[in-house]
Amino acid sequence: MRLLGRLDRELGDGAGLMAILDYDGTLAPIASSPGAAVLAPSVRATLARLARSERARLAILSGRALADVRKRVGLDAVVYGGCHGLEIEGRGLRFRHPRVRPLRVVAVRRALVRGAEAIPGAHVEFKGLCVSLHYRNVAPRYRRDVLGLVARTAAGAPDIAVIDGRKAFDFVPRVGWSKGEAARWIVRHERRALPPGRTVILYAGDDSTDDAAFEALRDRGVTVRIGARRGAAEYGLDGVAQMHRLLRWLVRKVG
Repeated sequence: MRLLGRLDRELGDGAGLMAILDYDGTLAPIASSPGAAVLAPSVRATLARLARSERARLAILSGRALADVRKRVGLDAVVYGGCHGLEIEGRGLRFRHPRVRPLRVVAVRRALVRGAEAIPGAHVEFKGLCVSLHYRNVAPRYRRDVLGLVARTAAGAPDIAVIDGRKAFDFVPRVGWSKGEAARWIVRHERRALPPGRTVILYAGDDSTDDAAFEALRDRGVTVRIGARRGAAEYGLDGVAQMHRLLRWLVRKVG
């Protein structure tokens, strides 16, 4: 595999590793509802070993709320990013984007909840700094209603951006911040904690919300797309199981 060959070469000289990973569809399989996406105990154990390595630092960067992703992974010595990096915390770091206006997000939530009541299977998830409209369980005949609700809500909130994710639309404050800026912020701060010398940056994610990070780290790191669509990533893995195998390989390499 080309990906393993490159990582083997770049990590073989004792370089440090900064691994930034998405959660849903990357570490945990996509589930029928946000609450059902559970991290397997064996994967948590692998992540714990990676986080303990003196040569590695680990960050989980998700569209989920910060408290949610932190609880699901449940490990110390990890940097967590929630709401696409609008809030970051862990290993002594703390960041919350200063331009976010939570009351505007609350107003968007109200509009989505009102509209979703008429769409069977639609689910609105409030995350504090952003809000998501999930339509995974919406029958095809109602998908046009979902798009209409998204369009109406977006038109009434020009300071809110809409991110088309996997079977969900995320409504995020329009503050010029994405997983790309968040990934660079994490690298800049965590690199100081690694041993002197070169650092290999690895970013892995599974959907369009990760494209900003793939672009931001182009020519600066190793970017990996999980799933069929490669997008802006340099490498691809078929699914979550292959990502788990990569993590075990990384632990053997830098552990």
